[in-house]
Amino acid sequence: VAHAYVGSRFITRDSGDSSGSSRRDRHRLALAPAIKNATDVLSRSSAAVQAAMDFYQENMWMTLVSCTTKLDDGTTYVITGDINAMWIRDSAAQLNPYISLAQMKEGAPLLRPLLEGALRRQAQFILTDPYANAYTIDFDSAKNTRLNRGAFVFTGNYEMDSGAYYFRFLRRLTEAFPKTEVLQDKTVHQAARMMVALYRQERDHCLHASKYVYPRSAPWELPGEDGRGWPTACTGMVWNAFRPSDDPGKYGYHIPGNLFLAAELRSLAATARSAWSDPALAEAAAELRGSIIEGVKRHGTKEHKGNLVYCYEVDGKGGCNLMDDANVPSLLSIPYLDPTGETYDKDVYRATRGFVLSTDNQWYFEGSAGRGVGSPHTGADMIWPLSLVMQALTEDSATEKASLLHTLTSGPLASKGLTESFHKDDHERITRPWFGWPNSLLGELLLSGGTWTPDLSGLSAKAPKTRKVGGRSLALVESGRLYEADVAQLRRPDVVLPDVEHYIDG
Repeated sequence: VAHAYVGSRFITRDSGDSSGSSRRDRHRLALAPAIKNATDVLSRSSAAVQAAMDFYQENMWMTLVSCTTKLDDGTTYVITGDINAMWIRDSAAQLNPYISLAQMKEGAPLLRPLLEGALRRQAQFILTDPYANAYTIDFDSAKNTRLNRGAFVFTGNYEMDSGAYYFRFLRRLTEAFPKTEVLQDKTVHQAARMMVALYRQERDHCLHASKYVYPRSAPWELPGEDGRGWPTACTGMVWNAFRPSDDPGKYGYHIPGNLFLAAELRSLAATARSAWSDPALAEAAAELRGSIIEGVKRHGTKEHKGNLVYCYEVDGKGGCNLMDDANVPSLLSIPYLDPTGETYDKDVYRATRGFVLSTDNQWYFEGSAGRGVGSPHTGADMIWPLSLVMQALTEDSATEKASLLHTLTSGPLASKGLTESFHKDDHERITRPWFGWPNSLLGELLLSGGTWTPDLSGLSAKAPKTRKVGGRSLALVESGRLYEADVAQLRRPDVVLPDVEHYIDG
């Protein structure tokens, strides 16, 4: 599991561990005094919000400075922070707040090409292996046949939310730039078609339609005896293998992931119909959306203390994993994932939220340094800033939002940035010192109120450098021509693709 073996380790900030964080710390070393001055005055809600704005004004460019690389084929490569690989989920989430900034006159020249280039890079990666969750631009640098790695694949964990994040990134870009050229890009269109075919096939996982296995030989990571997870009943939902944390799931149907996918399939259907003249894809996306929503209604809930709540995972056979995880999609994040509220029951969500933010949820922790949701990925007593930002994004109370911002922008978190997790009683005990996703999500929180516009002066100085691809790292392609290459030549020999019968005609 990528994060576990690379980044999820306990360190202290003064331990000398500098993996992945040195570039960030060089840019941030001078910020600590200013941030401390801001956080010293957090006695009122307005002060908390202002401190968060001051913090993010400096922090917001770190994804550009330390995580983003322009490639000479016109695409954009975005690493997660201290792991040199591009997750579809993380990269889409990291860049999401920059979309609104790219609509501003000062931001458009630099940001719009980077954003469109990132979507194209995601699309080509998906076409090389749609079941993979993370990719590297260094061809065959992570080769491991047993773990489904090789070619561009960094980790071969099938996580259903990856495609949903791709769909959302596409939607957000096309809403911001209706005339964007990515809508005429065949690779972008074909990646969407491939993901819908994959989801249709994994909906039939219960009928043994899936050929996905990870790893390819024992010892297995998914539960069960053959690396395919526990048996599931047919529900209309899409089967999932690994959670957004990269951890193996307990049961095959991830409820927040299915709701997220259902929410994005509506806009994908509209894009297929209006921009791509692809009525077959539009119909398939709409049908899949309806199937998922009905499946969640019938199989995705359980009574808890007299209230109906959403399960985190189910098997369609009566099994319900009653918990939540900080990584998004999560149960806590459901209204964020579907602002329309069309895919879920608001009363059930309200009861679910109460469960998630209580010690009834085994991954909710309270201590002297904070309180919030953690993850099995980092173990007991570790709170994820990602969950605190999400709690604030989905919170109605201004007072509670201010309290959450206080936690996020005070002490070590402010001087070093939002980490993967911190101990409930000790901010200094952390995992992953540089994790781009929660920092970008904080930007979404601040921008969502419509009362703050960051200062974009000097943005040109943040432009990432251009890197050549090809040559010795990929002899198949001339430098600057990677995006034009035949995608079949870019795949590892044993890649698993959706079966022909699950593709949509047209």
